[in-house]
Amino acid sequence: LKLACCMLAKCAACKPAHQMGKHQDDNPMEGRSGHAIPAEFGEVGPYFTKAAMICLPAALFASVLALAPTMANAKLCRAVAQVGASYAFGSGVWLLRYGPRMFKVCTENAQWLGKEAFSTIQAACFPEFFALQVSGCLLAWGGHFGVSGCDLATRAISVALALGLLNICVLGPMNNARMIDMYNSSSSEIEGGNQTPLLSDEAKERLKQKRKRFGIVHGMSMLMFVIALAGTFVYLVAVA
Repeated sequence: LKLACCMLAKCAACKPAHQMGKHQDDNPMEGRSGHAIPAEFGEVGPYFTKAAMICLPAALFASVLALAPTMANAKLCRAVAQVGASYAFGSGVWLLRYGPRMFKVCTENAQWLGKEAFSTIQAACFPEFFALQVSGCLLAWGGHFGVSGCDLATRAISVALALGLLNICVLGPMNNARMIDMYNSSSSEIEGGNQTPLLSDEAKERLKQKRKRFGIVHGMSMLMFVIALAGTFVYLVAVA
């Protein structure tokens, strides 16, 4: 039931993108403020910086728990694993619940927020968000493996960990770069901002292609995230 709820929440998160399809073909600036996003939010560096600062220490601690269990009390291993998995699952559910709300607020107040504000917030927060997600899975993996070995719970959290690493190391950086390219290149071709969008047919076609490229990567990232969330849920059920 919980997993079904998560999938429904994911659909809710994607619903705005599906709903705006035909309208955006007529008006590519619908729901947008027309403001350019600062180029720094398209940089890939923060993903790798956060991975190094947050994930590496968690990986070292998880390795101690997994490979040298005699150095750590079994109760400590279980506690660390439970906290790590609970954080990874809880923060993921929070995002699926409140991400669509933030998107709706930003698009309904497009004159001063718009999709650009929503995407800027995501670009600023996601490097640390994914780093903490991966770290939570690392701690859950290390703590549980150190006590129980390679059982169903270990395999489930391993899937979540692998997909989290894929998001922070590959899909997240790609998503930021394509997001900046999509928003800023179209903003530079617009006269009058959100109220009177003037895009040539050629500019509309270019924007359509950039939205498609961004949508593919963003969709893949969300799919990996939801599967990782399901893996974390399986882990929590298995150890309950």
